[in-house]
Amino acid sequence: VLGAGVMGGGIGQLAAYRGVHVRMKDIRHDAVASGLEHARKLFTGLVKRRKLRRREADQRMTLISGSLGYEGFMRQDLVIEAVVEKMDIKRIVLRETEDAVRGDCVLATNTSSLSVNEMASALARPENFVGMHFFNPVHRMPLVEVVRGTRSSDHAVATTYGLVLKLGKVPVVTNDGPGFLVNRILGPYMNEAGFILTDGASVEAIDDAAKNFGMPMGPLRLVDEVGIDISRHAGQSLHEALGDRLSPSPPLVALAESGRLGKKGGIGFYRYESGKEKGPDPEIYAVLSQAVPPVRVDLEEREIRGRLVLAMVNEAARTLEAGIVERASDVDLAMIMGTGFPPFRGGLLRFADTIHARTILSRLNEFEERYGDRFAPADLIRRLARENRGFYEAFAG
Repeated sequence: VLGAGVMGGGIGQLAAYRGVHVRMKDIRHDAVASGLEHARKLFTGLVKRRKLRRREADQRMTLISGSLGYEGFMRQDLVIEAVVEKMDIKRIVLRETEDAVRGDCVLATNTSSLSVNEMASALARPENFVGMHFFNPVHRMPLVEVVRGTRSSDHAVATTYGLVLKLGKVPVVTNDGPGFLVNRILGPYMNEAGFILTDGASVEAIDDAAKNFGMPMGPLRLVDEVGIDISRHAGQSLHEALGDRLSPSPPLVALAESGRLGKKGGIGFYRYESGKEKGPDPEIYAVLSQAVPPVRVDLEEREIRGRLVLAMVNEAARTLEAGIVERASDVDLAMIMGTGFPPFRGGLLRFADTIHARTILSRLNEFEERYGDRFAPADLIRRLARENRGFYEAFAG
């Protein structure tokens, strides 16, 4: 594992828990020590919850070793890069690593938003390179997106897929594209929550509408959970790649500029004490200032829910159009495992099929007229409505 931060330490701990020997590399002693300590704390948590005995936890912890250099990397079958989310740094690290491993070693990047194809262009053996996107926190989130670049070999994809299964996670193979699958669909959902704030709805009303639909948390609480800084970076990346329909909503921009970090900083849309949410911050509307009206207004829950859910459905349709995945079931599996989309709804696109494409098209046309081009229906939805077909019929795989 390259990079001993929270993600690197979490990946290392998960692999060791599953009996895999791990070499964790960073460029500073304190970073390696921090990564090992993070892994140790995760094992301690398993002991406290009686998932492991202390002796078992200690034994598995011995499977993780740290290093400042590439000693031992020549023996590795797969290396996961989890360094800082900056393209130039990742390209340098991956190229350097390629020289330190066997010719058949698979290299995988844990990026959440950067182009796998652009990283691959820095490598002499791009066929051995894939994306392996774990979700945070690694030990809790079941989904891993296995991202196939245009030059990734079947062997590299299959090897990575097999490791994901060995680690006890759920793999979904996607093609490369902005935000891959889950983050691309979540982007418009979280951004729309910001636009609903500009229309005067309260934080509670927006998040309650999502939770009443069945989501594990509302979109604004999710911004806090992910990290306001990380959400801003992901939103900017999607905006640059996908255009004005992903223009960041003013409240999300204002919140990012306020310096708040969300849960990890103790305050965002909500307040937190010792990592536990303590309700919406009473000062949040003053912080958002001109980005929201001075007084909250009551918006119908059906309206809020419709805008949030249809923003996801519309973007999911575009991922199918773009060939990010080939099956509607891949979208639904990824959304259930990666976001907690309510399984009783059958998945995002299964739920959309129960509404019917014609109804979805009608609602999107209505929203486009009222709220602008960001709700312009995907061509696929127009086609499904015209042909009287559903997502699962058209993309059964």
